[in-house]
Amino acid sequence: MKRGLRRVARWALLAALGVILAYEELQWRLSFVFKLLGKLPVLHQLETWASGLPPYGALALFALPSIVIFPFKLLALQWLASGHAVLGIGTIVIAKVMGTALVARIFQLTRESLLTINWCRWIFDKVTELRAAAYAIWGRLPIVRWWKRHRTGFWRRKWTALRERFGSPVKTR
Repeated sequence: MKRGLRRVARWALLAALGVILAYEELQWRLSFVFKLLGKLPVLHQLETWASGLPPYGALALFALPSIVIFPFKLLALQWLASGHAVLGIGTIVIAKVMGTALVARIFQLTRESLLTINWCRWIFDKVTELRAAAYAIWGRLPIVRWWKRHRTGFWRRKWTALRERFGSPVKTR
């Protein structure tokens, strides 16, 4: 009984770990939106300025996303209180996603400066080790190994099957 319960708990925790890893990857990849916006002249100047900040100035810059997102969270709470649950929850989710993407972009810009602070370097190293360990655990799961073996050409096979089933609208010679 204990072994079965432990096994179920392990799988539940690993599934949660997978969701967290997927969410984290998505959030960090969304920072490209801010990178694209950074090509605008005014924002490019701001990014250049942020890149040149001293270590503790760069650290202080991390308060910016919280300050920017806070009014949107208040608006979401107002909507939730007035019975507009979907609008309120949607606003919170979008604010969270955009805030995390902004933090990721700020980190990309100020990483070198931040890592000169000893305790920031220590935290960065520990988080990086933990992330690598989590990916190693995730990579050993049977479903993940199966997916890695079978994903090669997966979408191509699906597309070909759909075209064969419904017919190709474009004639090829």
